[in-house]
Amino acid sequence: MAGWVSLTLALGGRGLGAAAAAIAGVLLAGGAVSLTQRAHRAQAGSLRAALEAAGRRERELERLRQLAAGMLAGDELEALLTRVADAVRDLLQCKGGGVYLVGEEGRFLRITAASGALAGHAGKLMPLDRSLAGWVYLHGERVLCDDMDADPRSFPVNAPGLGLRACAVVPLATASVMIGAIGAYDRLDGRPFGADDLRLLEALAELAVLGLDRATGLEELRRNEAALAAKNRELARAARLKSEFLANMSHELRTPLNSIIGFSELLLTDGLGELAPVQRESLEAVRRNGRHLLELINNVLDLSRIEAGRMPLRLGPVDLRAVIGEAVRDTGSLRSPRGQSAEVLLADEDLRIIGDAQRVRQVLLNLLSNAAKFTPDGGAVTITASRTRALLPAGRDAQGRAASAPREAVAVAVRDTGPGIPPEDLSRLFVEFSQLDGSASRAQPGTGLGLALSRQFVELHGGTITAESTPGGGTEFRFLMPVEGPMPAPAAPSTPLP
Repeated sequence: MAGWVSLTLALGGRGLGAAAAAIAGVLLAGGAVSLTQRAHRAQAGSLRAALEAAGRRERELERLRQLAAGMLAGDELEALLTRVADAVRDLLQCKGGGVYLVGEEGRFLRITAASGALAGHAGKLMPLDRSLAGWVYLHGERVLCDDMDADPRSFPVNAPGLGLRACAVVPLATASVMIGAIGAYDRLDGRPFGADDLRLLEALAELAVLGLDRATGLEELRRNEAALAAKNRELARAARLKSEFLANMSHELRTPLNSIIGFSELLLTDGLGELAPVQRESLEAVRRNGRHLLELINNVLDLSRIEAGRMPLRLGPVDLRAVIGEAVRDTGSLRSPRGQSAEVLLADEDLRIIGDAQRVRQVLLNLLSNAAKFTPDGGAVTITASRTRALLPAGRDAQGRAASAPREAVAVAVRDTGPGIPPEDLSRLFVEFSQLDGSASRAQPGTGLGLALSRQFVELHGGTITAESTPGGGTEFRFLMPVEGPMPAPAAPSTPLP
């Protein structure tokens, strides 16, 4: 009351009207200050709530990022889904989370992974027709439930004292195929689950599908690798048995065959008496076919030795000029009856290499025999040789890839004037037992081993062999032999003494 009296006196007797106006002004000013403070407090509260929401959202995103990284790093299905169940409990701040996958012939959902209050119930089955997770799976729809006990779709988990009441469940689908569901149970703060919780669960469901797809792919890859390893072991065993069989059979066949050839040649000598022309012709056919058969058997034996890694090279100086001349003379009997000519064009330079003279000669004989076989009567076979520098195989690099290096080499080419080879058939030339005409009525005989063995012998020396052909224009076989011989094998790493 004293305050009001003081105010009246201060107005200097200007009347009650003026005093009333002044009092009203003071009251209005005080009210304005109070309203401003409340507005500031409201703004501060809204800002604080927004910051808290932003922080919560950032934590959720970080947790989802960590979970996604775990999905890509892990490879065990159970461990991946357990991470998802743990993330459900952490992100939704609930008592437990579960991941359910359909099983048991599509009649049940299995609790594949669980966390929190459900952690001890992994592996249990829930019927599709009497569980909320089953309803979500069957209908492909999300579910929010505040009282599971009162929901007829619910199925009580056999866990005395569990006391779970509310849940949020979303479907789990991959490639438009329903495979299960994922759920959260009872928020820790007692609030009901809402739309934001469902969206977060759906994000977790996508990560769970990512983990499932990856784990399933890895499991299938492991199964395929195991099956492939088993097949490789079986193939290696079959190859070993085949090589042993061929080696044994070749040895057993060569012994009597050499006797047949030897006795045929003995009978053809004049020391055993005169033979009638028919007898001589028959014995020459026996000897000729016996030698041909022996050559085939030797080829098979050589191939089996190469495949088994038991074909050593007897390396030494080899003068290709002399070897080519011998091979041309030895195959002259194949060309003369058909009126074929042989032209030898050797460069005026050093044509010596380090190699196995017998195997190099065998390569030349195979190529010259093929050329004579496919060149028509009156045609020509051309042999050339010269020094060159070329990229040749040089083992493997640090990553296990085939490496090459420039090396000095001698290039030898054998060209015929035969019908040529279609481009699509060139890749089959150096394959074992492969012939361009595999029919029983083919014009040219053979087993298809000559070129395959030639490739093997050339590659054992560290060289390469190729073929170029034009249909109707003949074929040229060209092989490169390194001057210094095959590359030395890398030394095995030594084990330090303890």
